[in-house]
Amino acid sequence: MTNQTARVLELLKRFNDGKKVCIEALQNEVLWEGKHEKTIRRDLDVIKLVFPESFELIRGDKGCYKAITKKAFENFFTPETISMMAQVYNVAQKSNLFSNIDLCDSDKRLLESQLKKSKDCYMFIDKPYENKKSDYQLFKEMENAIHHQQHLMVKYSVNDKTEVMDVKPYKILFINQNFYLVCEVVDSQYELTQLRISNITEAQMVPKQFHKNYEIEDFIKEIQTPFSIFRSGYKKHMIDVVVEVKKAKARFFKAKNALPSQRIVEQKADGDLVLSFRVTQELEIEELIKKWLPYIRVIEPLSLKEKIENELREYLLPE
Repeated sequence: MTNQTARVLELLKRFNDGKKVCIEALQNEVLWEGKHEKTIRRDLDVIKLVFPESFELIRGDKGCYKAITKKAFENFFTPETISMMAQVYNVAQKSNLFSNIDLCDSDKRLLESQLKKSKDCYMFIDKPYENKKSDYQLFKEMENAIHHQQHLMVKYSVNDKTEVMDVKPYKILFINQNFYLVCEVVDSQYELTQLRISNITEAQMVPKQFHKNYEIEDFIKEIQTPFSIFRSGYKKHMIDVVVEVKKAKARFFKAKNALPSQRIVEQKADGDLVLSFRVTQELEIEELIKKWLPYIRVIEPLSLKEKIENELREYLLPE
């Protein structure tokens, strides 16, 4: 085991035990004796590489960190964690990521060995990460802008058309196997939009700070699909959708919510299931309904029921 591996494992143990980790205090311990602050930060970066949301800086306590949740370090090798580790390592191999965190050859081999064992047992079809050299710097630029509440100038390309946008970035969102930048676009008709990051070719932070809209921050926590739309007073505009699922497919909706807002309204005697969803617009749930036809039908709202029926007629009875 290398010195760096030993130091990283010790940090993991402390975070898992709910202990505070302070750079200045670590420099007085045997493991980090004589180590520069940059070396300790590299140790922390190794953890961030595999567990991006694992720990955070303690506000008002310079150079001190704590685990976001103790559970972040429990059950390391769940399928989800293995998938994320494999994808992160895949990106790291194709970029300058390892050079930035200064992993030694033995640490790389250790990580490769663990991932190879996992990949012998698992196969991951979805690949959310773009394998481009520029990805790491692109994400870091967006992260810095979000953290410091600074404007971003982004180049956004769709269908061979490129647009330069001045945006106020709030969050990087991973949903439906894609990354999105949730942001306000300056001088746009949209109060909030989700830019697909694979379509962002450049991003540069500019020295212009913005103040976050707290209602937008609340909304982001409730986003369910890429089609969620924000408007001022969004909670007053939410739509309740009620559907009935046939007994033959009801078990899938019991085992896992199709959307976070799913609620069971009634389980009928014949085994059919009545469910409700709360969405920002009907478009959010149309794809889900079409996916489960003919085992699902819309009860309300009537406008959505009629729209689905009309589309089915056009498909089955073309002119």
